[in-house]
Amino acid sequence: MDQEIVLTFVAYFTQLLAIMNPFSVVPTFITLTEGLSKKEVNAIVRKATIAGLIIVIVFAVAGKYILEAFNVSIAGLRVAGGIVLMTIALDMLGEEPRTKRMDPKDIAVVPIATPLIIGPGTITTILLLVSSKPGDLVNHVLVLVAGILACLISFGILRISEYLVKVLRTSTIRAIGRFMALIIAGVAVEMIVHGVQTYYVTLFSNHN
Repeated sequence: MDQEIVLTFVAYFTQLLAIMNPFSVVPTFITLTEGLSKKEVNAIVRKATIAGLIIVIVFAVAGKYILEAFNVSIAGLRVAGGIVLMTIALDMLGEEPRTKRMDPKDIAVVPIATPLIIGPGTITTILLLVSSKPGDLVNHVLVLVAGILACLISFGILRISEYLVKVLRTSTIRAIGRFMALIIAGVAVEMIVHGVQTYYVTLFSNHN
């Protein structure tokens, strides 16, 4: 396999997994499923996984058409997406929980699948990655596979969250979540800078 393809896949996968940030969701997930049996928790994770995969696949496959339908440019999406990601990163670095406690009757799709795992940042990133190389089938496949793998790993982590808390302790899990938040902040800065640069080049070209 081409080295560039492998490196691109790793970069896509790392970005998406960092933005999904399952470790930051573990404490909330434990709280939401408190009092439920192991069978009920597993059922919730399965349902959330299916919902998450559907969201990832839809935006990875139809991302181009979604952008065209709303007449959104790549540069505009980069700047807006960077701002969204930076907001999410700052929220994750703070002390506020990403969601309030909810009734655990129907929490698989909302809030676990979305917005806890597959949130605005993940969707924006998928759209950006897909649209970064229009018409490139290999790139589309890389985004799709990276998204699916990151999604499966994220929900897999939730499935073993009870054991993670026992082994790593809540403080360690939160520390990992904070580290992932720093990665997201870095990605956000790159997206904003790249978007602004694209706008500048476009305006400069038009004036000439």
